Amino acid sequence: MLSGALVPLGLIAVDQTVRLQNEVTTSNNLSLQALTAEFAQEEREIIKSAFTAAETLALTLPDLTDDLERCNALMTNFVDAMSERYSFAGFLPTDGVMDCASADLTIDYTDNPDFVTWMRSPKREVRVNPVGPVAGDAVLIVSEPVFDRDDTFIGNQIIHAPHDKIDENFQVKLGDRPIDLVTISADGDILSASGARETARERLPATISLKELIELNPRRIETENAAGQRRLFSIVPVLSSGFYVIGSWDPDGRHAPSAPGAFNQLLLTPALFPILMWLVSLILIYVALDRQVVRYLRTISLQMRQFAQSRTLPASTSGSFMPIELEVIEDQFTQMAEKLLLDEATLFDAMHDKDVLLKELHHRVKNNLQLISSIISMQIRRTRNEVTAAALKTVNRRVTSVATVHQTLYQASELGRVQANDLLRDVVRPLTDLAPTTAPVPQIHMELDPIVLYPDQAVPLALLAVEAATNALKYLGIDKAGQRWVRLSLKVLDDDKVTLTVANSTSDTIAPEDEGTGLGSQLIRGFARQLEGSPVFDETDDSYCVSLTFDVMPFEPENHYHSGVDQTL
Repeated sequence: MLSGALVPLGLIAVDQTVRLQNEVTTSNNLSLQALTAEFAQEEREIIKSAFTAAETLALTLPDLTDDLERCNALMTNFVDAMSERYSFAGFLPTDGVMDCASADLTIDYTDNPDFVTWMRSPKREVRVNPVGPVAGDAVLIVSEPVFDRDDTFIGNQIIHAPHDKIDENFQVKLGDRPIDLVTISADGDILSASGARETARERLPATISLKELIELNPRRIETENAAGQRRLFSIVPVLSSGFYVIGSWDPDGRHAPSAPGAFNQLLLTPALFPILMWLVSLILIYVALDRQVVRYLRTISLQMRQFAQSRTLPASTSGSFMPIELEVIEDQFTQMAEKLLLDEATLFDAMHDKDVLLKELHHRVKNNLQLISSIISMQIRRTRNEVTAAALKTVNRRVTSVATVHQTLYQASELGRVQANDLLRDVVRPLTDLAPTTAPVPQIHMELDPIVLYPDQAVPLALLAVEAATNALKYLGIDKAGQRWVRLSLKVLDDDKVTLTVANSTSDTIAPEDEGTGLGSQLIRGFARQLEGSPVFDETDDSYCVSLTFDVMPFEPENHYHSGVDQTL
């Protein structure tokens, strides 16, 4: 019954498609003729313009035939002024030797087999030379007869116009299929063609010669070409002198060896009736699936998305007409969601307890380090030996720096990661009192890009900055401008790289310690190894710089920073 109901619809669709195909064929025929005529009109305008120019030059030539220099100048100036349209101009006298030309050359036409004909019957003429005598490119050759004051024929004014619009790369499309364009002379000779010129004749009508085709002068004709393909041809004259443009197009896109009849056209429509049957069947199946399955699956999918986005438990759909299989899936998902919420709550509690313990651990470590710092400070006040006091101050400064690091760790909002720029500012700022007081107060410049690091890298980076800043302040000098300064910069580079730079002013009277000696230099190299980088020391006449570039790495518990310090010491 369904098939019987669809038969009238299928027949109507087939009939409408055949009518539409006929209209499309007529439209394509007219479009082919219009496109061919459009190209012919462009060629026609070029030739008419060239004839007008040649006629103008021909009027001035009788007075210049005896003055070769002025004649050459006339041709050269003309081509220079009209170089976008013309490539050559010259006067061909009756003796066949062209001396007056825009190009600095002499052309002998006496060996040309057509020369005698040109001189015997002077007339306007247009030809196409695939290989021009001047530039070697295809040119349209326009010839205008020249007469002297006594109306005696004295030669031809020649003008070359580039004929490069149609070549092997030229392509015009009608719909999704290309149009082949060929220009021919009145004798049926091929002058130019789109695509390969060698195969141009194979793409022209096979059952009728070009000369006969011109004599019949049809506007459109459908026949086979020499390659056995059914083509639609349109012939448009360019000029009455015998210059034609032929456009050919594949009307059905199948290169069929014979024209399809009405029955074949029906078969080529491509089986509309079964397709319509199939489409209607698909619609019926779609409606059935949507009512019975898809809309319920859509509901379950929406419940899953809501749970994933807001952890909202799905509402029960009991009492609906949902198939039993889908009800089981919904119940299983609800149970899984409830269990997942319970597991997440347990996990969050465990993570909170861990954060509390870690904060307490860092807080106690900081308090213990501050206690050690206080004890060292008391010992410094009791020590009378200046060398011992200086060594204890250095140890106390390093202990204080580590305490500051732990204070930053337990104060961080995200316990597992540290804002490295804030950490460096906190540990370096208290060191300014290390600068010698015998000179002006030093200028401290900090340029710190915001970056978040894991403790594995934040701690050795901070300790390295402390050691480098300590050395910078300890050996601070006055530069050539009379200033004392320390610059600390932290720059984030591309490809997850970070560069730390500590520079200070120096003078001839104060020089930093050698790179291979001193505990500070050893610690700098040790912390740099832990960051998997190599420090670079750069010294000039009035500055000293320590820089380190390293990759930002993920957290690795087995590479805890204490092991790096142990290796350094």
